[in-house]
Amino acid sequence: MNKSFVRLCFFFLLIITLNSNRIFAAPQKPLTTKQVTSLALLGKTWGFLKYYHPKVAKGKYNWDQVLIDKIPVFLSASSQQEVSDRLLNWLNDLGPVDACPTCDNTLTGRLSYNLDTAWITNSGFTPEVISKLQFILANRSQGENYYAGYGKFKQIKVVHEDLYYTQEFKFPSPAYRLLTLFRYWNIVNYFSPYKYITTTKWDHVLTRFIPDFYEAKDTLQYHVSIIKLIAALGDGHCATNSWSTQLQQLSGDFNHLPFRCSIVEGKAVVTLITNDSLCKQQGIALNDVIVSVDGETVEKRVKRYLPYVYNASNDDARLQSICNSYLFSGHTGNCDITRLTPNGKIEKLTINRYTKETPYAPPFTPTWKILPDNIGYIDMGLLLQKDAKAVMDSLFATKGIIIDLRNYPNNTWHIIAARLTSKKFIMPRLAYPDSSYPGLYKYHPDIFGEPNTNPYKGKVILLVNVFSKSHSEYSAMGLQEAAKTITIGSTTAGADGSLTDFINLPGGILTRFSGLGVYYSDGTVAQKTGVKIDIVCKPTIKGVQGGKDELVEKAVSVINGN
Repeated sequence: MNKSFVRLCFFFLLIITLNSNRIFAAPQKPLTTKQVTSLALLGKTWGFLKYYHPKVAKGKYNWDQVLIDKIPVFLSASSQQEVSDRLLNWLNDLGPVDACPTCDNTLTGRLSYNLDTAWITNSGFTPEVISKLQFILANRSQGENYYAGYGKFKQIKVVHEDLYYTQEFKFPSPAYRLLTLFRYWNIVNYFSPYKYITTTKWDHVLTRFIPDFYEAKDTLQYHVSIIKLIAALGDGHCATNSWSTQLQQLSGDFNHLPFRCSIVEGKAVVTLITNDSLCKQQGIALNDVIVSVDGETVEKRVKRYLPYVYNASNDDARLQSICNSYLFSGHTGNCDITRLTPNGKIEKLTINRYTKETPYAPPFTPTWKILPDNIGYIDMGLLLQKDAKAVMDSLFATKGIIIDLRNYPNNTWHIIAARLTSKKFIMPRLAYPDSSYPGLYKYHPDIFGEPNTNPYKGKVILLVNVFSKSHSEYSAMGLQEAAKTITIGSTTAGADGSLTDFINLPGGILTRFSGLGVYYSDGTVAQKTGVKIDIVCKPTIKGVQGGKDELVEKAVSVINGN
């Protein structure tokens, strides 16, 4: 045989092999409503079997490849009857499921608010398909699951997911893009403790994003779809490494400055100087009020970038996230800003922006102090466990203590709580996934504290705002449960519960979310809405320009009986 012909054949075989996962690589026609419905049922069933079917949940199949093979089968279904028929064939191919003598199907001691299996009976399946799915539900896999285990704090730990990180998966074929959607959607569906409080019902999120993933035209659209999918969970603990070169085009590489801002009354206010010398060189000072960036008002800039914020649970947190990332970003090393002076005039400045963080040395501030009128103050972000008892001893004779939680504490709340109460109390309740019944949750034991014959007798004020996040919120909840406190401030970040490990998505993308549910003793959830607040108090432009901490002033006023 001609050697050139053999080499040519080998070359074409190699090309076919490298592109075997891109069988849908040609531009896609828009999906019909019927096709979206069929794919949604495929995604739900695939995820349900992944965590419930005794054989599938033990890793007996290449379950990703099964999905890839099923996508064209369900895409071509012309009716609901055909969807049911193809699903029935699929279930039959998996073989019979044995009755499970150890499966506990009662809800005693379990939280069921997050589990939704109504789709099994409401999707128009034939009675035979419904019967088989319900049997699998009741006789589900027990013991170790191939795809899901427990992390350090009993949050879910997703394992054995193929990475698909090579170059060909940077913009994968439609089938693998749907795999991305279905993998993430099902992990959240069964293992996010807060899935039930998403702004858009999680069931609708699936159908909403199927066209976006299937019809994406390039890597940028694919990555934007992932960002928006993660954002749909509305979890401030969400994180991702998918800030790709393509996504960077949205805002530019220059997104670091020698200061940080917060939104106050619709304006960007400089609340932290991270590099004093650079700020002085450029004329930036603490509490400057910035009204526009590169000729665009702060309000318009915020509105433009809101759809891309994925790591926030509520509106206040979204605004802060934009301040941390997009607000001053651009494609050049400088930007034009306008700022509002204390006398109401507008000044224009050109400042530098950078591709990397500038060195930051936090200024010295005391961990605790006694303010005028014998009022104690504790910065919980600085207080260490080894010092907590001594600090409480030093403040024991004060008429009130201001506990500042506008930071990230060092797990000292329980030491303080023990000094504030005379009895045991119910701490914030933690809900963790029930591995024997994916989608259900159980409570951790929740009694805390010891009898105390001499608790602190002064008023206790907690200060919170959007920087109160995760353990800061948990600390606030614990102190609120332990003693009669007054909480002053504004909406906290609404992101509580230990994080999951990173989850792999096709394209080498990693993401994570809150892995444990956190609740007050009365069942109130702080996720999204933030911790309970007694007195709402927010900074004002006038107060900021006057160099005041209006929350501390309000706390002092309350302690003094005003």
